[in-house]
Amino acid sequence: MKFISEKIPSTQTNNQYYKAMTITLSGNVLLAVMKWIAANYSASSALRADAYNSLGDVMYSLLLVVGMYVSMQPPDISHPQGHKRFEPLIGLMISLSIAIAGYRALSGSIEKIRFGAEPLTEIFPIVVLAVSASIKGVMFLLIRRIADKINSPTLRTTALDNITDTISSFTAILGVLGARYLTPLADPIAGILVSIWIFRAAYMALRENMEFITGAGAPEDRREEFAKVIKSVPGVLNVHQLFTEYVGTKYLLDVHINVDGKTTLHDVHHIETVIEKRLMELDDVGRVYVHVEPPGYD
Repeated sequence: MKFISEKIPSTQTNNQYYKAMTITLSGNVLLAVMKWIAANYSASSALRADAYNSLGDVMYSLLLVVGMYVSMQPPDISHPQGHKRFEPLIGLMISLSIAIAGYRALSGSIEKIRFGAEPLTEIFPIVVLAVSASIKGVMFLLIRRIADKINSPTLRTTALDNITDTISSFTAILGVLGARYLTPLADPIAGILVSIWIFRAAYMALRENMEFITGAGAPEDRREEFAKVIKSVPGVLNVHQLFTEYVGTKYLLDVHINVDGKTTLHDVHHIETVIEKRLMELDDVGRVYVHVEPPGYD
């Protein structure tokens, strides 16, 4: 009797995860150090807000490394179906760290507006923010490519955070330029806009990962595609029940079909095997249970 799933995580997929984690952690640490040093030598609220954003990125990078490492572990007796459910759990923690960074950025900018903002004369913050935007843009392209290759929602969220940071940095640049040539208030206003982008990223990450953790079902068009695959298997007369829910970041499918009551047990088993194989070939399916009944049962 088996107690542990034989499905072992792909070595190639794990290597892609390691690559993505290395890019994310090293890039965010570099940017956080660079912008924090620059912020301490500058009066720019926008730059300081972006520095807080990068510190939040470092926190979520560390959480990402730990969470993804655990989720990549093969099934064992404590988690017989594997550890993929840890991936969306770590996504929630990432959302929280992003939101905290947004709060720090917002509170600092509001304080500048309340007590007065000093005019900015140095060009240094603009250079730092431009370099940051460029690095984040490259990170976005690299992580998104990996996420699409292995179909990882968590890495897609990470890529989304990178492009959001790129937009945030350009917004901060406009604030620094506005503070220099228009009014000192342009800088803290830009800091508030940056914080809004940070909160947006936190919300989007939270919404996606809550669907994974709460076992949300597939949308109607995806359910129809699953049913189409099942009905294409020879011997299937009808699909009378199809339940879908997230287990980790992939769907679990509970399928009930009707076949001819005179079908031999050997042929029924073959039909089940073909259905499972075809569904498991889909990128977003992680587990399939097939129940077979004769016509008239539902």
